[in-house]
Amino acid sequence: MQPAVTTLAPSRSTASAPTNTIEHYVGQRVAAVAAILLEALDERQHGALSPRTKMAGGDQLAALHGLRIFMLADWPFDEIARKHGAAALRAADISPRNADILVDEVLTLLHKIARTAAN
Repeated sequence: MQPAVTTLAPSRSTASAPTNTIEHYVGQRVAAVAAILLEALDERQHGALSPRTKMAGGDQLAALHGLRIFMLADWPFDEIARKHGAAALRAADISPRNADILVDEVLTLLHKIARTAAN
């Protein structure tokens, strides 16, 4: 008689990470920057970008950049940011397509900051 072997497969769940995980935190930070980008676009369409929005965007991007630096050696930051940032935006009633576009823009800004900091 042979022992029973149980093969575990990865979960196919699309549920977001529990709220006490680094993945959830990264997603929330990416969504916060994305929300500020939307606010900045709206302000630009109606005149000029306010100093408050510009400062909030800079502060949130700097915090996210610091988090990226902290995680980069041990975590797939961009993958986590993309997956959980989009999930956080979808939870806020942003369409999946727009959520993906916003996350791409946030990551593009982060990569520009990283290149500038490296030079």
